[in-house]
Amino acid sequence: MLLPLILTAAVSLLPGASAQFSETFNFSACSIKALGGTYTIAQVNLSAEIVQVCFESEVCLRVALSSASNVASETRSGNQGPGSLYHRNIPGLTGTSSCLSTLRILNSNQVEIFILHFRTFGEQGVLQSVPNGNGLNVTILFNGEEVDQDTGQGGRIFTDISGCQHDGTYYFSDTTSCDSEGGFVNCSAESVLTVLPQTNTDCVRDVNVCTVTASNVVSFDANYSVSVEDRCAYTLFSEPDVRVVGVFKERRRKDVMFLDYVIVHLMDSDTTVQLGPADRVKVNDTELNLNSSVETHGGVEVRKNDTGVTAVMSYAVNYTTSVFFNGNTAQVFMTYVWVLADDDYEDNTSREGLCANSSLTLNEAKSSDFSSDSCEMQYNEPADPSINCTAVTKHCQILNGTDFTDCHADINPEPYFRACNRTLCHYPDVDGLKCEFLEAYAHACSLKNNHTLDSWRTDANCSDPLTFCQDTRCVDHEFCADGVNGGIGCFCRAIFASNQTLDVLPVCVDNSASVTLVGCLLEERGVEYRQLHLNNDSCTGQVNESNHMVTFGFDSQDPCGLLITANATHVLYENTLVNASGVPEPFQMDLSCFQTQPELMNMTFRMQSNSVMQQMVSGSWNYTLNMTAYKDSEHKYMVEPNVAIQLNQSIFVEMMTEGLDGNLVSLLTNSCWATAGPSPDDGLRYDLISNGCSQSSRLVKVGINGQTTSSDFSFHMFHFVQSGNEIYLHCNIVLCPNQKGDCQPSCGGGRVPNEGRRRSARSAYVDENPALISMSWII
Repeated sequence: MLLPLILTAAVSLLPGASAQFSETFNFSACSIKALGGTYTIAQVNLSAEIVQVCFESEVCLRVALSSASNVASETRSGNQGPGSLYHRNIPGLTGTSSCLSTLRILNSNQVEIFILHFRTFGEQGVLQSVPNGNGLNVTILFNGEEVDQDTGQGGRIFTDISGCQHDGTYYFSDTTSCDSEGGFVNCSAESVLTVLPQTNTDCVRDVNVCTVTASNVVSFDANYSVSVEDRCAYTLFSEPDVRVVGVFKERRRKDVMFLDYVIVHLMDSDTTVQLGPADRVKVNDTELNLNSSVETHGGVEVRKNDTGVTAVMSYAVNYTTSVFFNGNTAQVFMTYVWVLADDDYEDNTSREGLCANSSLTLNEAKSSDFSSDSCEMQYNEPADPSINCTAVTKHCQILNGTDFTDCHADINPEPYFRACNRTLCHYPDVDGLKCEFLEAYAHACSLKNNHTLDSWRTDANCSDPLTFCQDTRCVDHEFCADGVNGGIGCFCRAIFASNQTLDVLPVCVDNSASVTLVGCLLEERGVEYRQLHLNNDSCTGQVNESNHMVTFGFDSQDPCGLLITANATHVLYENTLVNASGVPEPFQMDLSCFQTQPELMNMTFRMQSNSVMQQMVSGSWNYTLNMTAYKDSEHKYMVEPNVAIQLNQSIFVEMMTEGLDGNLVSLLTNSCWATAGPSPDDGLRYDLISNGCSQSSRLVKVGINGQTTSSDFSFHMFHFVQSGNEIYLHCNIVLCPNQKGDCQPSCGGGRVPNEGRRRSARSAYVDENPALISMSWII
C-alpha cells in the first residue's frame, strides 16, 4: 500500500499537551532502523498523558500513558537470528540483529511502566513494546502522518517498523509505486529500495488538454472543436470547485474573434484570477507585478516566464488543474498523479464547459457575469482579397505531416488543422498568427506526453515561443500587435475604429484651444505620439493612460507658436501639429479657432441710461462690449440720463470689453462720427475719429486705442444748427490681432493726420466690414 506523505516541520505534542519532561538520548552504539531511516538520536517528551519519541523529527512514536514521569535508556549487545521470537512474530523478517536499544518509561516511583525495545535486522526494523500491565496504544507517524497503530493489553507486542524512504515519502515493505516525477519505486520485502527514472514504462499519468486559440475551442479529447463568433465570455471548463472562462474580442476585423483573456474563478474562496491580455495577471482586479517567482493567491499558484503565464490549482487530491496563456492561446490541462501502468483509475468528477461537454451549445456555455453589453452583436465584412486560402491550407497541413508524427497518437491533429484553416482563410497572416496554431498543437503535445518537437519550426519558418506583447499595456478598445514601423504597438479594435477618425476639430473655449486624438489611430498610421508637437516643438501631447487618448493644447499663457491673422469676418488663431524632424512617416494637422468680427449693430438710445452694452457671440468666444459716457477724464462720473449737457462741455467716452484675451487681441476704435438722425448713414454728419485718429485735435482727443481690450476718447459737445436737438454718436470698432504689436494707430499732428503713417500702422488689418455701436442724447 502506498501512502504519499508530505514532509512537515518539527514534531510537537498533541494539541493541548505541555511537556513535563524532555530529553535527548544517543543510540550511536546501536543505531535504530525505523520506517526506512537509520537514526542514532531520540528526542523524548513526556506530558501528563502522552509519551512521544521522535527520531530527527521524521519518525515519531506516541504512547498514551498517563503516569510517566521519567525515561531511561540503554543499549546492549546480543544476537537474534532466524527462528528468534522476533522472526516468529514478524512474517518476512530476515537477517540477524546484533544489539538492542531500549527506552524505559518510569513513573514517579522510578518503576518501569512501559518499555520500548528497538532491533535492526539489515534494512528492517522491529519495535517490541512491553506495556507492563498497561493498555497498549502506540501510534507510529512519518512526517506527522499516521502510518500504523498497535493496541492491546498485557504482554509483549512486536511491530514491524520496516519500509523505505524516498524523496520525503514513506513506502511500506513489499510495495511498488510511482514518485512525483514519474519514477518507479520498489520497496522490497526486505525493505531494499529501488528507484527507476521516469523513462521506464512502469509509471504513467493522464493529462487532459483543452486548447483555445483565436476563436476556436478544441476539446479535452481533441475529437471536436467549436468556434466563437461574438465578443462574449464563455465557460471553458467548470467543476464544483473551479470555473475557467474565456473572454473573446475582435481585432483587425469585426467578424473574426480572438481569445483576449482568461478568468479562473475559485468558488470556495471567491477568488478571481485573470490571465491576460498579454502577460498581465490580475487577482480580484488587482494587477500583480510577477517575475520568475511563484505566488499563491486564494489557493491559486501563479507563475510567469518568457513563454506565458500559468495558474495552477491543487484543490483535488489526485490531480491538478492548470491554465496556461501566452497572449494568443490558452490551454486548460488536468494532470493526474503518476500511477502504475496496470492500475485502474476512474475519475467520476462532474465537469462542464466547452472543453468538456461536446453537447453543450454556445448559448448554454455563455457566461453572462463576465460578458459585456451587446456582446452578441455579429458583423459581416467583405473577404480579404490578399488571403490565399489554398496556400493557407497547405501551411496548416504541416500539422498532419511528419514533423508532428510523434504527437498524432496522443492528440488528434484534425481539430487543430480546422482551427488553423478556418481562421487564416478569413484573417490576414499578421502578429505571428500563422505560427500560433502549430505552436498550440506542439505545446499540447508536450503537456500530454512530454514530447519535444523542434523540426517543425524550421519547416514552418517559426521562431521559438515568446509571450506576444510582453509588457505592452493596451486598453479595452485596443489590441496588441506588430507595429507598422516594427516593434509592438496598441491598435484600435475594428468595431471601435469604425466610429473614430483623426480628422477632429479642436475645442475652442475661453481663449484656449485643444485637440484630442485617438492613440491607436496614430499607431495605425505609424505615428509615435511622443514625436508630435505644435509649432513650438516644446509643446508635446499628454496621454491619458486610462484610454490612450492624446491631447495637444495651447492658450494665451502658452501659445505654442500660435499664429494670429484677421480678415474681414474673422480673427483666426492657427497652430499646426507636426512630426519631429527626421521622422520618416510625415504627419501634419492644422488646428485653428476663430473669433468672428462683431456683426453690424445700430443701437440708438435717448440717454435714458448712461451706457450702451451689447453681448457679443463671436465664434467660440463670448464677450460683452460697453460704450459709456462720462463727465470727467478719470471716468468716475457718468453722464446721468435726461440731464442737460452744455454746449462745448467735454464728454468722455469709454469702450470696454469683457471676455477677450489681451494677449491675443486688442480693441481698436477705428472711426466715430455724429449724425442728426438715428441712421449712421444720415446725410448730416460730423467726423470725430477716422482711421483711429482724431479729426480735430482741438475738439477730439483719442486716448488709449489699439493697445488693450478697451479704448477711450473725448470730444466737445456740439449741435447741428440745421437740425433738431437730437444727436446720435456712432462708433466703428474692430478687433485687431496684436501678435506683431502693430494695432496701435500712428497719428500725425494737425487736423488732417499723416495718411502714410496711418496706413503703415494699420497694414496688418484693413477694415472691410466694420461693426457699429451708437449712442444718442438730447441737447
